[in-house]
Amino acid sequence: MNDPRLCAWIASSLALALSVGCTDDPAVGGETETETETGMQEVGDGDGDPSPETGDWGETSAETSGDGDGDGDGDGTEDGDGDGDGDGDGDGDGDGDGDGGLLDDIPPEEWEPVPNPNGVPIPLPGVYDDIGPADPNDGFRSLIGLYIRDRAGLVDFVHDVSDPQSDIFGQYMGVEEFLEDHAPLEYDFELLQAWLDYVGFSVDYLASNRMLIQFGGTVGQFNEAFNTTLHVCMRKNPQGGNPPIPVYCALSPSTLPQFIAGRSPGIVTADLPAEIGQLPAELGTIMASPPANATSGSRLTPARVAAAYGVDELYAMGYDGSGQRIGVIVGATIHFKWAQTFWQSFGIVRTNPDINYVVEPPVTRYIEAQLDTAWAGAIAPGAELVLYNGADARNTAMVFTFNEAITRAPSDGVSVLTDSFAHREDSEPKVVRDQYNDSGLVGAAFGLTLLAASGDSARPDTPSSSPYVTAVGGTRLYYSNDGVLVDEITWNLSGSGITKSFALPPWQAEVAGEIAANRVVVDVAAAASQFSPYWVYYNTQWSLYGGTSFSAPVWAGLVAVANQYREANGMAPVGFLNQALYTTPALQASFRDITIGGTDMFNAGPGWDVPTGWGVPNALGFAQTFPSP
Repeated sequence: MNDPRLCAWIASSLALALSVGCTDDPAVGGETETETETGMQEVGDGDGDPSPETGDWGETSAETSGDGDGDGDGDGTEDGDGDGDGDGDGDGDGDGDGDGGLLDDIPPEEWEPVPNPNGVPIPLPGVYDDIGPADPNDGFRSLIGLYIRDRAGLVDFVHDVSDPQSDIFGQYMGVEEFLEDHAPLEYDFELLQAWLDYVGFSVDYLASNRMLIQFGGTVGQFNEAFNTTLHVCMRKNPQGGNPPIPVYCALSPSTLPQFIAGRSPGIVTADLPAEIGQLPAELGTIMASPPANATSGSRLTPARVAAAYGVDELYAMGYDGSGQRIGVIVGATIHFKWAQTFWQSFGIVRTNPDINYVVEPPVTRYIEAQLDTAWAGAIAPGAELVLYNGADARNTAMVFTFNEAITRAPSDGVSVLTDSFAHREDSEPKVVRDQYNDSGLVGAAFGLTLLAASGDSARPDTPSSSPYVTAVGGTRLYYSNDGVLVDEITWNLSGSGITKSFALPPWQAEVAGEIAANRVVVDVAAAASQFSPYWVYYNTQWSLYGGTSFSAPVWAGLVAVANQYREANGMAPVGFLNQALYTTPALQASFRDITIGGTDMFNAGPGWDVPTGWGVPNALGFAQTFPSP
């Protein structure tokens, strides 16, 4: 290692070294477990990195000097490389590192390492059981973030543009305006890439809004670069009866050079590499055959849900979401034939979704992705579906995909996004929560309706804890023996409460100011209880599940149908929902208030309450009363 900057940096670094979704319907046979990595779990998301503690980075020794022959080509001969600087890298700057001079601009003192937060969990007995250091030759994938420029100005803009009383209400920002005024500078984005390459990592995926970089390498490189030691921890599997999940953890915080730390909130994630292979081919045929006893008890079909929330009134008026596009954020992917079997079995004729592999192509399918897609498409049968697919449900894939979906949505014609890959907020590192929040802020600036499952543990989840994401909580529906909806109460596991990370937004102050100084969830609700379960077709079988994993896509479908109505009647799309929701009495009055039941922490009551927010929607009333510029 001949570069004095890197040697000095390493020396300094060494000196610093210190819901369960199920049915309890007796006719279905009791509790049915769900996939490990879904928003239907009571705790966590199955991604294996939910500790709020700090984690680490790895440094690599990269040989970057020339070949010493003085010809500038680096091959040890005298034929020359044509740039005339004699360093052997071909970039013309004479330093031999091939970076085009970006790193040469950094003063030596800014190479000094400083502690920096990250998203790597620490061992926690019973949750993350440490089994020892990871093999240095094993791989990893990781995200590093970059700060939003003039974040305070962006926050002010969002508060103004989403305020129905503001002169600029509804005049949302375009992607190009964000890139020009608030995205990380192109120079900083390229500088971080140059540094990652300089220390030997691969730069694998770049966020379109310049807020994230995914990179990879070996555990040994990670340990060296970030002055830490990755361990393997066995994480308790949220899916009961299944073996623990191997994840990376770390015993000590990591470091970053000062010039990187000043531009970055830190390492956001560090995960095992995505699985490599081929997605199994789809087998079987589409079978339009509904499940037996589909509406027995309080089981939920698309028609029942549409009727419960007034979407059927809009259907009768000719509105089904046509001309609208719904974005569905998922880990892995879906099975098209199973999706069509679900839709056609309930008399729904619609197109398949568009697929967008945002990072590594997935090699598996998740029930969470399947149900999110199926139910969003069922409630808005005329809307097009756009899937934004992460490789899996681990944080590296899901954080990047969430952010990328938000940035791509405007150019994709997507106005509504739904995400049910929820994470228990208190089990996620703060840097992960903050990254979701920053991406949500960008989505609000674009005027996206961004909906997320609030979770299934009666506690807040991420990303719905962000004030820029609409948290969709859960209820339980009751039907009479002749199929009439007779009641709706709070689901006792509706993910809700006082969030850990984010201040109370001004629009919540009137209803929640006496409860807490922080953001309180939820905002709205829909059916989620396992006692009024939803049908899912997966792995060629009909099953029944509950969870706010369903509430969010149901709401997404409802908003898409409402947007078609609004467009036809000269009104603007809904856009960012939260502020208008808390400040528009007519809109609030369109909801059906849920006043019965509660969680172990909060009860429902008249008006807004913690576990059900403003209640459940009436689609036509919602479409008519949401303010329009």
